[in-house]
Amino acid sequence: MYRFSFKIKHNNCEETKLSIDFPKHYISVIDIQSKNPKDKQYLYHISGDSKYFDKIKSYLNNSRYYKLVKEIERTKNILIVVLHQKSYIQNIIQENNGFFIDLHTVYDGYEFWHVGVVEKYSIERMRKELSKLGKLKILSIGEVNFYQPLLTKQQEKIFVLAHKSGYYKIPRKTTIKQIAHELKLSPSTVGEHLIKSEIKLINSAANKI
Repeated sequence: MYRFSFKIKHNNCEETKLSIDFPKHYISVIDIQSKNPKDKQYLYHISGDSKYFDKIKSYLNNSRYYKLVKEIERTKNILIVVLHQKSYIQNIIQENNGFFIDLHTVYDGYEFWHVGVVEKYSIERMRKELSKLGKLKILSIGEVNFYQPLLTKQQEKIFVLAHKSGYYKIPRKTTIKQIAHELKLSPSTVGEHLIKSEIKLINSAANKI
């Protein structure tokens, strides 16, 4: 099997516009099964300064493309939304027999996607279709073994450093920017990996309770 990772600045996409208007916030998106291909139901986990959460809710409520905006949990900045627009990346992935192997995230105008496929030729078909939707950048393509450790090597490296540096202490002893500087990575990369690591570790712990 193969893994196809990419980021895309999705034209006419409300998630992309949201991340541009709130550039310091990371959005992790859980795609909830929807019957209508034009109405997508999502769970948004929004990471960033919580004082902007009400502004983000107001932004979504005032957008004609969001048919539902409902707050689920204030302490975690979680919303359930129903989005209505003309084009969806999910549809292209599913039409080419792809499947999601990680949450897709949105940050600073880009959507980040990680897709699994059985046949490698499906990736080229997806790439051509995705290129029509906006500015596309391939992050990686390669064979993958889905029997992997909980965290990838990169996620583990970043998470361990964040933990040792006091990122999870109250008050925090470091920032994403400082961690990124030490690892010579971009803050968006570090933030994305930390969110994914946190979700994986929380889900793993919750399943054992």
